[in-house]
Amino acid sequence: MKAALALILFAALTACGQPAQVILLRHAEKPASAEAVDLSPRGRERAQALVSLLGRHALLTSNAPIAALYATRVTRDNHGHRTGETLEPLAKDLDLPILKPFGSGDYKGMAAKVMENPAYRGETVIICWTHHDLPQLAAAFGVKPLPPAWKESVYDRLWRITFSPSQTQLVSLPQHLRAGDSNH
Repeated sequence: MKAALALILFAALTACGQPAQVILLRHAEKPASAEAVDLSPRGRERAQALVSLLGRHALLTSNAPIAALYATRVTRDNHGHRTGETLEPLAKDLDLPILKPFGSGDYKGMAAKVMENPAYRGETVIICWTHHDLPQLAAAFGVKPLPPAWKESVYDRLWRITFSPSQTQLVSLPQHLRAGDSNH
């Protein structure tokens, strides 16, 4: 009975627009100053290097082309521009806009928007978010159990979420883009 219900739910999600995969990442490196709202020079280098990992000819997205790029909306409480800046070189490479309809705390709205959009069915959606809300965003996509908190010092990973009738799976992957990035 549970398997039948899971298949029905999967079919309903797929009919609505379930993507093949969602890639979550944190914005690139920031300056040491707490008042800074933009990427650091190292962060700008990482943002440019993301094109080789996620751009037009990337293996990670070769089976499911990128349909959309999302970043957090700039708000009074979260006034940083880093999530959008991280995606700018990728957006230019893919000729896609960076969509910013939600603040970082509205992870449920973000997940619902992606899962309900028929244009994303079978495609890849990339979301650059603030690190402190990434586990909740993953959970809003159906990842269980809740992933561990994203560490403050980590900029060199991404989470790939894939969907099947029986489960939503999250895999944490190293970016391998810059000297000093994690190998595992």
